[in-house]
Amino acid sequence: MRPPRLEELPAPPEGKTGWPWTEASDPQPEFRLDGSAWPKISVVTPSFNQGQFIEETIRSVLLQSYPNLEFIIIDGGSTDNTLEIIKKYEPWIAYWVSEPDRGQSHAINKGIGKATGDILFWLNSDDLVLSCAFERIGKVFVDNPETKMVIGQAKVIDAQGNEIGDLLSNFTTWEDLVTTPHNQVRQVSTFFSKQLFDECGLVNEEIEIAMDIEFFSRLTRDHEPTGIPDFVSSFRVQDQSKSYLNTIKGYVEVDCFRRQLLRDNALFPKYAAASSENWMNMAKREKSDIKSRFTCLKNAMEMNPKIIFDRRFWFLLFY
Repeated sequence: MRPPRLEELPAPPEGKTGWPWTEASDPQPEFRLDGSAWPKISVVTPSFNQGQFIEETIRSVLLQSYPNLEFIIIDGGSTDNTLEIIKKYEPWIAYWVSEPDRGQSHAINKGIGKATGDILFWLNSDDLVLSCAFERIGKVFVDNPETKMVIGQAKVIDAQGNEIGDLLSNFTTWEDLVTTPHNQVRQVSTFFSKQLFDECGLVNEEIEIAMDIEFFSRLTRDHEPTGIPDFVSSFRVQDQSKSYLNTIKGYVEVDCFRRQLLRDNALFPKYAAASSENWMNMAKREKSDIKSRFTCLKNAMEMNPKIIFDRRFWFLLFY
C-alpha cells in the first residue's frame, strides 16, 4: 500500500501541530538503492477506549512514509469515539475490526494472525512511532539478515504528548534478563521477525499485565536481539494506562512465570533475591495504601524467607 502524503490525511484537530499532526517523515523511494524491495513491516495496534490518543498513534504510523507498510487495528469493542477515528483513516488501514475479545494479549495475537509482513511491531493505542523510525528499522534488518529482533530506544511522554524522559532498553544476556523482575527490554521500541512467532509461539493470553516480559523471556533465550541507540518510539504515561494501575499485579505475574521458567534452574535463587528486594522497594512507595504495602512485604517474604532477618523488613512492617 502506497503511504499517504500529509495533505491526503484528514486535517488535524485545531491547535495540534508538529509530529505527527503537521509533519511527516521524508518520503522513501519504492525500492532500495540495490533495486530490492523494502522489507514489509506489519504494525498491530490493540485498542480499547483510547479515543483521546489513538488518532495520534494512527498518524504516527501512516506518516512514516514507509513504502511497504501493513497497518492492522484490533479493537475490543470500544464505546467512546475510537471507531469514528479509525473510520477517518480507513483507506490506509489494511485491516481493522471492533469486537469483544479476551483482553490485550488476545487482541495482539489476533493481529499477528492477520499480519503478512517480514517484520512485526505491536504498538499500543496510546503510544507513538517517531519520525523515520521504520526506515531505520528496515535498514537494520536488511543489513543484519541473521537477526530476528531489533531493539531501539523510546521517549516517555505525558498525556499531552510532552517529553518527560527516556525509556531505554539494554539487553546483555538471557541470564541477566530472567534474573530481574524489571523490564530490561521495552516492547514499545522492539521489532520482531515474523519467523520468531512461528518458532517461539504467540503472546501468552493468560498474562494480563506482564505479557511482554514473559514474551521476551522466551524469545531471547535462543535469539540474541540486535540493539540500536536510535529513539524509534514514544511510551505514553497516563493515569488510565494498565501498567500504572496494576503494577503490583504485574510483578505477581512475573514471579509466577519466572518460577515456571526457572524451575530446577540454578538461576532461580538469584531471581528470587532480586524479586524480594523489588517488593521491599515497592512497599516504600508513598502512593501505595496500607493494604498494598502489606501485600508487597508478604510477597518479599515469600520470594526470600531470609528477608525477615533484614532490619529494613521490620522497619517497613512497623512503619
